[in-house]
Amino acid sequence: MNRKLLDPFAPEYPEAIEACLDDEYAVKCAFSHHGSLLATARSDGQCYIWDMDTLNVMRRLEHGETALTGVSWSRSGRYILTFDEAGICIMWDLKTGERRAQVEFDSAIVSARIHPRNSAQFIVCPARETPCLITINGEVGPPRIDPIRIAADNVDLKSKAAAGTCCCFGKKGNHVFFGTSKGAIHAVHVASQSVVCSIKLSSSTVNTISRNPRGTDIVANSSDRILRVCEVVLPDSAHTLTRPLVDVEPSIKVVSKITDSVNRVSWLQAVFSSSGDYIVAAVDHKAEHNMYVWDKATSSLVKMLTGPNELLEDCAVHPLRPIYASISTFGIIYLWTRVPQQNWNAFAPGFRELEENIDYVEPEDEFDRRVTTSAGMVVDCAEYRARRERRASDSSGEDDKDVLIDVTEDDPLFSDSDSDSEDEGFILPVVVEFDADALPPAVPPTADMQSTVEDDHAMDVDQGHVVEES
Repeated sequence: MNRKLLDPFAPEYPEAIEACLDDEYAVKCAFSHHGSLLATARSDGQCYIWDMDTLNVMRRLEHGETALTGVSWSRSGRYILTFDEAGICIMWDLKTGERRAQVEFDSAIVSARIHPRNSAQFIVCPARETPCLITINGEVGPPRIDPIRIAADNVDLKSKAAAGTCCCFGKKGNHVFFGTSKGAIHAVHVASQSVVCSIKLSSSTVNTISRNPRGTDIVANSSDRILRVCEVVLPDSAHTLTRPLVDVEPSIKVVSKITDSVNRVSWLQAVFSSSGDYIVAAVDHKAEHNMYVWDKATSSLVKMLTGPNELLEDCAVHPLRPIYASISTFGIIYLWTRVPQQNWNAFAPGFRELEENIDYVEPEDEFDRRVTTSAGMVVDCAEYRARRERRASDSSGEDDKDVLIDVTEDDPLFSDSDSDSEDEGFILPVVVEFDADALPPAVPPTADMQSTVEDDHAMDVDQGHVVEES
């Protein structure tokens, strides 16, 4: 995507529904890192990969028979993580279509995320167990499971009190954030697996945590119907660019609170926009399909997206463009975007838009082969017009020359990191699927067919087209 082709004054949030994808069993969705693919977790145990250009299903993954509870993408887009209510977590390799690793737990998995810099690691939050860090050891041996203690030392790791309700990696993956049922957020260092800092938001359960793709702050959605934007200061954050590491004290601080004081609605999901300036919150209502867009700086409502009268299951935000995806209770995926405004003056400066039809008056000498100029000279019409156009193009100067637009190099504006690791530009290969039952049955050769082939071969030998071996 090239920044020169975008409208710099266009709002960074959509306006209306542009397309609908029919997926009757979809319950969760997630965009890939580059936004070219959309993954949907289904209640029948399958995962569909949708192409955002053609809006067709590119790949179907058979996870199992239990309903999936979510999906997670790797940074490169080659690997995808699926997890279900039975406690089974599977990482898929989309290049080969095979399972890369599989881990099983005793309880349902409420949240799981792949490491943003190392696709061989991912975090899993079971419902009645302590969170675990999974490390894939290549093709040698099973994955290594390292429990992460976020509760007190006297709490059993196999209890609900030690479990995390949601998780989210930091920008570079050095830290991971966990929400608990007691309303706390813990920041854990991945390498040492120790709690760096914590904050008590409220006594309500923290349902979701989302990270700002353009910053270090996070937004937490709690059961008390309040969205809290927290500023995070960690040793690997951007704050270390202005002061030494020894002076950085890890901390999480609430900087703003967002709530609907009029309707007092509950929030199903809260995520940042692609630029990080807005917060998109999905309403948890049994008869509404609404999403609120809040300004992060002022905590004011900017836009309310109203959909059909269907229950909203989940929503996702495109990482680069103002495109939102929402799933209804009937499995329909709605794609929200902005209505494009056709500005023809940007392509042809001499173009003039008309509000109503104008009657064209044909000049008397429009189709004459020779015309008389103002000086009284009779010249050829085609030559005279070509000379005028050439003179106009020469006097236009350098501003009207064609500008070469680069569409191949990456723009750092659309990258959420200063590192190129774990970003190999993976392109999902196309798999041709066909129904074998729809093909016509194979007809075995008969004696008449064999004699016909022999007669044709003898005729070719007689005519000299085929040389018969002696």
